[in-house]
Amino acid sequence: MRTVEPISVTDRSTAPTVVEIDLSAIAHNARLVQKMAAPASVMAVVKADAYGHGAVRVSRKLVEEGIDYFAVATLAEAEHLRKHDIREPMLVMAAPLPGSLPAYRKLGVDVNVCSPAIAREVLATADPSAPLHIHVKVDTGMSRLGLMPEEAPDILSELQAAPGVHVSGLWSHYATADSASDTFSKEQLAIFDDIVRTLKPPYPMLHIGHSSGIFSDRVTSKLMRSFNTYVRPGISLYGVASSTGEPTPAELKPAMRFLSRITQIKDIPTGTTVSYGRTWTATQHTRLAIVGAGYADGYPRALSNRGRVGIDGGLYPVVGRVCMDMIMINLGKPTKAPPVAPGDEVVLFGPGGPSLTDVASWADTIPYELCSRIGLRVPKLHI
Repeated sequence: MRTVEPISVTDRSTAPTVVEIDLSAIAHNARLVQKMAAPASVMAVVKADAYGHGAVRVSRKLVEEGIDYFAVATLAEAEHLRKHDIREPMLVMAAPLPGSLPAYRKLGVDVNVCSPAIAREVLATADPSAPLHIHVKVDTGMSRLGLMPEEAPDILSELQAAPGVHVSGLWSHYATADSASDTFSKEQLAIFDDIVRTLKPPYPMLHIGHSSGIFSDRVTSKLMRSFNTYVRPGISLYGVASSTGEPTPAELKPAMRFLSRITQIKDIPTGTTVSYGRTWTATQHTRLAIVGAGYADGYPRALSNRGRVGIDGGLYPVVGRVCMDMIMINLGKPTKAPPVAPGDEVVLFGPGGPSLTDVASWADTIPYELCSRIGLRVPKLHI
């Protein structure tokens, strides 16, 4: 399998747009998550290149902080971490493709058994000399991957009895835990509880809780925390709230800053239109900052005429359509514009600019999407 390595530079002057990842913030959040999740242990979700934060560097830091289990989305992501000597147990949360189980065995990663067909393939390829480690997923209401509740007990029992198969975990996923009006999680938990009661020893890991359940003060969160031997935090490890409607817990530290630079300063007269489609018109003599970041870097086109960026301690609006490689910023009247010049830093989100949650709200999306969509051409600088 091939994975594409992100660009790596050490000199900021060679790249207009970069992301800075504060590894000390990752470490702080890991310690806090472990404390909040106790007595459950933590399975750190580092899929999508650790939500854009750099899976290898982040995983190494999490190991230093005592995290002993990881979860990724795909087999390619698991292979990438194994190649960089991340040896801890690891669950691949995607459904395995037909014929892919030998690759799981070779990499020593856990299989998500989420359908009767996958269970049959696991049983057919079981080898007592090289057991497959599996996590059986039950669909308790998400309607994505997972065995239906009525078929799960028999399949689980058969897998537990099979030589060459080690049932490491039983798991599910909440559909509405990040909603302030969540009641559905209780229904999902009841379904999961019914299946747990059918288990025979040795008992597998149980994991259904994630970031929202760890930090929420709602009643359901207490159930989520008490009903896990492991929890699967993702976005909270990176210091971000799980939805735009939910405040970031004060104790968490955002780890990512998305930065660019001014590439040109331009004064335009009243009546001048800006960017593709001429969607913005200057109502006065205006100074623009042209910034070297666009949607190919991960700055959403949806922020056209809606976004704001941090420059010289202030927030300034994006005007005109976001281009593939550039955005235009309204600095105001030339006589009142901040004293900035080409090469000066622009904060797209993070300290010194708008928060990731604010930018996600302006773009009508969620923080997860923004931090995980950073373009491959954008260097990640770990500090």
